[in-house]
Amino acid sequence: MKKVRFGIIGCGGIGRHHARQIVDAKSRDFSLTAVADVHAESAEALGGEVGVEWFDDGYRLIDSDLVDAVIVATPHYEHPPLAIYAARHGLHVLTEKPVAVTVGPARAMVSECAKRRVAMGVVFHQRNRPVMRKMKQMVEAGRVGEIFRVQMICSNWYRRQSYYDSGAWRGTWDGEGGGIMLNQAPHSLDLLLWIAGVPKRVIATVDTRIHKIEVENTVNAILEYGRGKTGYIYATTAESPGMEQLMVCGDKGTLVAENDKLRFARLAVPLSRDIMSARAGGMPRCDWKEVPITGKDGRHIGVIRAFAAYVLRGKPLVATGKDGLNELELSNAIYISGYKDKPVDLPVDAAEMERLLNALSRKHAKGKGKSQNFRKKANARLKKILGKFPT
Repeated sequence: MKKVRFGIIGCGGIGRHHARQIVDAKSRDFSLTAVADVHAESAEALGGEVGVEWFDDGYRLIDSDLVDAVIVATPHYEHPPLAIYAARHGLHVLTEKPVAVTVGPARAMVSECAKRRVAMGVVFHQRNRPVMRKMKQMVEAGRVGEIFRVQMICSNWYRRQSYYDSGAWRGTWDGEGGGIMLNQAPHSLDLLLWIAGVPKRVIATVDTRIHKIEVENTVNAILEYGRGKTGYIYATTAESPGMEQLMVCGDKGTLVAENDKLRFARLAVPLSRDIMSARAGGMPRCDWKEVPITGKDGRHIGVIRAFAAYVLRGKPLVATGKDGLNELELSNAIYISGYKDKPVDLPVDAAEMERLLNALSRKHAKGKGKSQNFRKKANARLKKILGKFPT
């Protein structure tokens, strides 16, 4: 293969964005050759705009022999059946976040792509932000020493009621599959996991305030890593002015990423030494400095470039299928802990998460999401492809 031919499944906002970026990139590594959407008018309009074949069904696009890889940009429930079907046809898979609604289908996606020896990537494009790349580099270089605390505050996802009213699937268990943990915060959760690692246990609360929606819009979660290392997450779509802050505290200092700026508090003496040896009272000396940030913000097209380079030359992906699964494991753990009021170990019990989703749908669904039948249709398709529902 000299060039990766992409097909985009899902011609909504993000699908159109990917299509235009691929065409505008004029890359020697990749091109766009087809698009698909269940709404034929959307597929036809985008296909005509960018000059490629269009289909009114993603599975027909996969069967067309026009593409080497698919970008799955459909509603969340559709990601697993499309990805698994594509992998079985030898196509590489780049999926939007979240990889799935629940971990059972997500695990099946990762497993199928590995079995078929095709690439699986996830569009966690915020890893391409220069400030986050610099933070990752400094942590890996040992600048903060051994990490003992990490904190993610993402209250910058403010949404008005009109946003949830803009589509029948939004804010519903049967259409969207969740709230801020499933739609907005996956990027934030991924950044925390990418830089600080995967926790062992989660204790969380979930709530819905102000908005008239079925799903959660506010989450607080405590993360337990073991060996004295802890974490905290706060996420909401119902707060303004909001903020985005990722803080990493370690033995040698503290890093704070906020508003695309990075500050570093370097301790003159590591805490482990100061606590045990200093005789005088007070605090160890600490110097706060702003860290220079350089480099371009690659975002979405950077993910696509890296994916094509991986397929063609084995270069690193921005985020793997396993990374997407890790983010969903944390998200599902928060749901189980918050709605069932108990600590939850990772990896989560997939069957328990399915039972919880069924219960939440029965209790809170008002019928809005059912008009699209995303959950029912996707689950039926997944059972047909695999012969069972993966839990």
